[in-house]
Amino acid sequence: MSNRTVPYKPDSVIALPRQQEADRILASYGDDSMPRIMEMLERQFGVLHNRAQVLLALCGIIISTTGFSGRNVAGTGPWSQGLIVAGVALVLLSAGFVCWGVLHLRWLTMQPGQSVRDWLITSLDYRDYKTISYRAALLIMLVGMTAYVAAILIMLLHPLSAPNFAPR
Repeated sequence: MSNRTVPYKPDSVIALPRQQEADRILASYGDDSMPRIMEMLERQFGVLHNRAQVLLALCGIIISTTGFSGRNVAGTGPWSQGLIVAGVALVLLSAGFVCWGVLHLRWLTMQPGQSVRDWLITSLDYRDYKTISYRAALLIMLVGMTAYVAAILIMLLHPLSAPNFAPR
């Protein structure tokens, strides 16, 4: 036996096709152990939902922060205005992807399938859909946060052009 490790490759190169993943799961758990397979899938969905909640919390923090400082940042100039508006819009879009794509519920017991294998493949499709939605939301949030931070950097680089909105 070799002690060599397999080098990490991006998901698209290393991921098993769903059919092979289903075969591997059934070989590991057995055809008659649907409850154990369901528990395994529930754990995977739990990981996705926990990560989605963290992403949603980050989106909430960014949107709340904009409520406090957005006016000052946008007052720096048109670039800051555009960047902060784009940033907040993208973060809000990311939150929408998380809510609809990941946190949207369809129970495992509702998945169609004539056999355990068919049901498992349908459930893996659903898991992968949620994973893709999470990754899209994460990417959108990072782009939005980058725009938001760029607007703040413009304000910090031009502190004298930022308006003073002190209460009268």
